[in-house]
Amino acid sequence: MRGNQSLLVLALSAVPAFSATFGTVIPSQAAASYSDILLDEPRQRLYLVNNSANRIEVWSTQTRQYLASISTGNNSQPDAVALSPNNNTLYVSAFGTSGGSLKIIDLTKATPTVATVALVASPQGIAVGKDGRVLISTVGNNGQNNLLIYDPQANSLNNVAITPAAATPPTLPAPSGRAYLSYHSKLLTTKDGNYIIGANIITGNATNNRVVFVYEVASGTVLRSRILTNLSNVLSVSPDGSRFMAGYSLIDTATLAILAQENIANSPFAFPAGTNFNAQVNQGGSIFSPDGVTIYGAFNFAPVQVPAAKPNVTRLLYNDPDNLLIKLGLQLPENLSGRMVINNAGDTIYALSESGFIILPIGQVNASPLAQVDSQIVLLTNDQCGVTAAQNAVKDNVTNAGRGRLTATVQSYTLTSGGLAASTTVVPGLGGPGGPGGGIIFPGGPGIVILPTPTPTPVASTVPPVQTTPNSLGSTLNFRFNANAAKSPGTVAPNDFLVQ
Repeated sequence: MRGNQSLLVLALSAVPAFSATFGTVIPSQAAASYSDILLDEPRQRLYLVNNSANRIEVWSTQTRQYLASISTGNNSQPDAVALSPNNNTLYVSAFGTSGGSLKIIDLTKATPTVATVALVASPQGIAVGKDGRVLISTVGNNGQNNLLIYDPQANSLNNVAITPAAATPPTLPAPSGRAYLSYHSKLLTTKDGNYIIGANIITGNATNNRVVFVYEVASGTVLRSRILTNLSNVLSVSPDGSRFMAGYSLIDTATLAILAQENIANSPFAFPAGTNFNAQVNQGGSIFSPDGVTIYGAFNFAPVQVPAAKPNVTRLLYNDPDNLLIKLGLQLPENLSGRMVINNAGDTIYALSESGFIILPIGQVNASPLAQVDSQIVLLTNDQCGVTAAQNAVKDNVTNAGRGRLTATVQSYTLTSGGLAASTTVVPGLGGPGGPGGGIIFPGGPGIVILPTPTPTPVASTVPPVQTTPNSLGSTLNFRFNANAAKSPGTVAPNDFLVQ
């Protein structure tokens, strides 16, 4: 009997039948000046910190219109914002051109009032614990006052005695053109209000040094801190507070050990050849779903080069919260800046972006046709004696996991280990290849592509024939062993099929 011949068909990916990108951009002339975003669900408002115009922009999530803004005072340079536990007070850290301050905004008034507390060092981040006390991170002065606590009940300001290194001062105006990326300290409170997670970009031997730390609200002390490299200070915290994201790194709150990092090796679909998530320009951010089941993230995957390439933060990824396995990918209309907020229902994300902010109605993804394949790997075999005759043909179903009509067609293309084959032609997008309007394949696992497909490479003579048969649930892909593959013993190299 002649040796078995086998052919592996890999990466059956699918395409939904909705528009080229996901999400709605709310443009603003102040987009480059937005340094923070906060969701106030009881009032159905978004607060957007306008750093250069010295005010808080207020946007109605109900009417989708801007409301009257709140001034923070001339030359105040507001940079971050947080809400009190009862949602009645908005706290704003203001870096200031002649000294930092804390702005206290009473939201219970028809016209919000603003009080000012002078600070001993210019602030860059702010968060509020469950006891109502406000934690403020600063640039420090002579190694002191790196973290300050404001107590609204006593109207007092105190210094946290033992703290991590202070964040480096911001460079203003921002070299990146994004005020959000200028400030080098971020703070975020856990859902229960018991802890505040912090991340500072610090001065050190390495230009990419970061310090992450955990502050306990009840004691007013920093429990632990750790210096790490190659992560950003854009934070998100799991609902139970057990872990948090700092840039594309997933970190354990109790030990500050890195549990996982975003990597294209965890993706079931192709990324552009030679790319990975970029530590050279580590931009982007994430948010946990309210139930903790998913981490939504968007991170820079532009190629590493000198000088650095323009960041490409245009893919919203659905990640496993335990290991950052990528389950799904959605192409966004433009680059995100990093900061995201999500509503309590978990169906809408608001994210700062390059021309304003983006509304991502993630609860509506399944309202469009959404292709899903039974298996992404199919093995076809053949031998002269007919022992493997049952594997000469294999069926793989493409079903609609969403709503609406879905049909499928198939084309073959070739992947290299680093992504798309060099001979694959793609259409450059706004942020380089794969940017908005571009042509990189981005199927979601298992099944989303929302960009024009690449020009396929020449199909090898051994590629298995495939016939598509429509059915009530979608389509059935019927693969058959190619007799040309039986001309020589052994295993034929894998081929990839794009389901469209």
